Amino acid sequence: MMTSYQVADVGLEPGDIKGYQVAELNWSEPIEWPKEARNPCDHDGPCLYILQREHGRARQRKRIIYVGLTKNPEQRFNNHPKAREILERRGKTFFSFAPINLRGRNKETRTVRALEEIEHLLIWALWPTLENERKMYVAPGMGVNRGSGWQILNTGYSFLGQMPAEIIYPWLVIRSGRDKITREEPPLSLPEMAPDVALDEPAE
Repeated sequence: MMTSYQVADVGLEPGDIKGYQVAELNWSEPIEWPKEARNPCDHDGPCLYILQREHGRARQRKRIIYVGLTKNPEQRFNNHPKAREILERRGKTFFSFAPINLRGRNKETRTVRALEEIEHLLIWALWPTLENERKMYVAPGMGVNRGSGWQILNTGYSFLGQMPAEIIYPWLVIRSGRDKITREEPPLSLPEMAPDVALDEPAE
């Protein structure tokens, strides 16, 4: 844990800084994904999604274990080995999604990039419980998909507090210097640096 670090105060809000994009992810209420069903998503457009599993007597019975993205849910879930492997385990799997709606020019290209970047940030924000294989060990913005500045607002379902309400990327995290002034000892004089040895009287 980075207990000795804190967020730097740059004097501005993310919305006041040039280059930050704002994305609101309105997460749907999770539904149980039946093992016999191929596609749990009733949305037919680009979205991010979350898979949860029940963990018996764990304090948080439903835990987020997978974050994903898709441009076409019907095609994605008809061929998704990792999701199918999770689904086939004993117990219940739950599915939730948040659509991505961008406007303006180059909408399709921008949507694909936004999905990739936001998924990467969500993975890093949630990683302790995740079973994702991609993007887990490469910092956002350092891999194939270069990152933009994002202010991500997570609304809708809160996943029992597991989902951060807001994610800011990038930002500065700092570790403060010493908060006490240490008095420096004055340098030793030459006599003080010499060994404390008594001089013998010269022999007669």
